[in-house]
Amino acid sequence: MTPEIHITSSFSKKNKTQKTAFIYFYLEGKGIHGSISKQLTLLIEKKWKEDSGKKGVRETKHIDLETETGFDHVFVAGLEQKKNQESHVRNTVADVARTAKSLQCTHLVVDVQGLEEYADEVAEGIILGTYEFIEFKSKEIANKISLVKDVTFVSTKNKSQIEKDIMKGIVAGEGVCLTRDLVNTPASHMHPETLVNAAHAISNKSEGRVTVEVLDEKECTKLGMGSFLGVAQGSVRKPAFIVLKYKGIGTKTFTFVGKSITFDSGGLSLKPADAMMDMKMDMSGGASVLGVFEYLARVKPKVGFAHVYGILPACENMPSGNAIKPGDVVTAMNGKTIEVLNTDAEGRLTLADALVYAEQKLNSDYIVDMATLTGACMVALGTDLAGLFSNDSDFTSIIKKAAFDAGDELWELPLYAGYAKQMKSSIADLKNIGGGRYGGAITAAVFLQEFINKAKWIHIDIAGPAHKDGSPKGVSPKGGTGWGVLSIIRFLEGYSHYEDIKASSN
Repeated sequence: MTPEIHITSSFSKKNKTQKTAFIYFYLEGKGIHGSISKQLTLLIEKKWKEDSGKKGVRETKHIDLETETGFDHVFVAGLEQKKNQESHVRNTVADVARTAKSLQCTHLVVDVQGLEEYADEVAEGIILGTYEFIEFKSKEIANKISLVKDVTFVSTKNKSQIEKDIMKGIVAGEGVCLTRDLVNTPASHMHPETLVNAAHAISNKSEGRVTVEVLDEKECTKLGMGSFLGVAQGSVRKPAFIVLKYKGIGTKTFTFVGKSITFDSGGLSLKPADAMMDMKMDMSGGASVLGVFEYLARVKPKVGFAHVYGILPACENMPSGNAIKPGDVVTAMNGKTIEVLNTDAEGRLTLADALVYAEQKLNSDYIVDMATLTGACMVALGTDLAGLFSNDSDFTSIIKKAAFDAGDELWELPLYAGYAKQMKSSIADLKNIGGGRYGGAITAAVFLQEFINKAKWIHIDIAGPAHKDGSPKGVSPKGGTGWGVLSIIRFLEGYSHYEDIKASSN
């Protein structure tokens, strides 16, 4: 549930029964900001002194204030001067908001005075920190879970601009939360048609700015999508090739492709039971596409592309009498044949046709695909980092800058051409797995490159950070994280600016 949002130049508490958390900020070298009383400032300073905080850097402090009906809570969030300041602000605010929520505060008052340049990151942090997935809790249990119902932002600066920035941050955060909701939804309730419905719901709120086209099995067959349909054929659920479109103001075309396997059993190359339990999250890439389009539909930014497309090749990977068999050969949309030696290497098969469609049918100049593709990427980078592969260094620099600002951690890995020979088949053009146990994330990326002709392309393997087993600090709770949504939003909104920087440096 998204809290109700209020924006005001001053605040006085009227609802005496509502448990409130007041959030202020301490900026390194600048002191405490906001409409905080001198008495409370002295109390905070005393606590810092008692706790022997480092000079110039103050950790977040929490003070209980007794009221007529119980206790309110005051937080002063310490913010250091960092290179990744946007991410630092967002994570700090999310931590404070999560703590306030755990104290059963139903109302947050956030004083952003002195922090207006990061108003959107503050708003994102509030939404992400108060997120809770309760869809499948019983009413009895859900009613006992404390939810933040109201958030009041306080600032005396330019009201129209601060409102615009805060609401952009709110919607961006809600785009991430939509992605989390979709990823957290169990496979019993998540099917290709569920993603179709989600896409149409986004379109319906866009006032015509986002359109949706859904290609069914028959239409995909006509286009020659044998690779995508080969994965889908084992399931009783029909596949859906979902294409969203948003019109911008530039000349180039950008397409965001997300792996959308709504459940991955491994097919006939069946996964072990332990490895299958979280496979509802194998559509995280597609969920991130929908999170981005949620933002585009509601904010309607003037992005620097003529068109922004989103592609979700949605299907289930299931074992049955109709399922694709190890050793079968499928033909992709570009005519390349693929020997399928492992049906659990299915994501690359669905992405292959999506990448060809993005180039051939949508005339995409730039493509990013995002996929929970390989366990090998987690072996290489752990669970916090996504792996990035690219055929264009300038495009990579732009995306890496956007991810840095968004706080989506990634690491560039080599698109090593020498491994391409591992993907050659003796009976077809390609095979869908490499020649051994090593370098699996790279061989998967090299395979995908076979379906790119001329577009500037980035593949991001999000197998690690798309889903968290624990409850780390920062913006990501247990379950789906919404990784990549903020990165792509920042890329789209900053693309023209990035291009201007690149042109001036040449």
